[in-house]
Amino acid sequence: MLRVFLRHDRELFADIGRLLFDILTRYFTQAAGRSIHTAMDSCHQTFGEFAAWHPHWHAIVLEGGFDRHDRFFFIPLGANEALTEIWRRGAVALFLSKGLLNPDFARKLLSWRHSGFSIESGTRIYDQEARQALSQYIVRAPLSREKIHWDQDQDTVSWKSSTSGYFKGRERHFSCLDFIAQVTLHIPPRGRHLVRRYGLYSSRGRGTWKDRPALCTRAPQHWYGRQAAQPPTPTDAPKDQEVSTLCSNKAWARLLAKVYELDVMAYPKCSTDYVWR
Repeated sequence: MLRVFLRHDRELFADIGRLLFDILTRYFTQAAGRSIHTAMDSCHQTFGEFAAWHPHWHAIVLEGGFDRHDRFFFIPLGANEALTEIWRRGAVALFLSKGLLNPDFARKLLSWRHSGFSIESGTRIYDQEARQALSQYIVRAPLSREKIHWDQDQDTVSWKSSTSGYFKGRERHFSCLDFIAQVTLHIPPRGRHLVRRYGLYSSRGRGTWKDRPALCTRAPQHWYGRQAAQPPTPTDAPKDQEVSTLCSNKAWARLLAKVYELDVMAYPKCSTDYVWR
């Protein structure tokens, strides 16, 4: 019942992202019995299988947080019924405050036995490889070329779902115009952010880590502020080095290869390495 509002007002995605972070912060604060500074990366997606309109959010969450003395409190996040109910009531209250729902209809939504709201928190990140894989998953495109096939003679597109998902390999057929309309529905408005960072993961939050050694020691080596909090001694301080244009171009080529899954360092006509200049 609420999805139609998200379809016509994409600003609501940002509002709900902030609502999710507020719920997590309050949850951790109440569990720790003190004010907690936590962190969350959130990415909203508008699509489900077959590019159906199915708005939902993925989030990478710090389980727990730091108090004002920078002491860390580990608080496992369990997606129980109580937390799901808080999520439902918070979302309905948000739509009500924006005048999209009237009080009678809001009460009716809250009285439904099957609310349609859910939280899944069973995925844990233990290393950089898992973090990268999950990050790639939550920012994936609405469709995969491996799942679709264009029949030029019939002017139709066949879409086969994943064998492990809800549809278990079911196939659906679209006319080309219907397929284009289905996919372009998920193009975000120009200038809208899909990924948002909150708390200690935000740009402003990460900028304070260099002044908070207890936080900085728990950050990955490449995080902003890590080296500033632990400056090298003059004897082992590295000398400034200039990166050549060739090395810089090769770095971009490696990033392009990761994003587009093709070897941009190879010349396609002779299958040999191409020298970037």
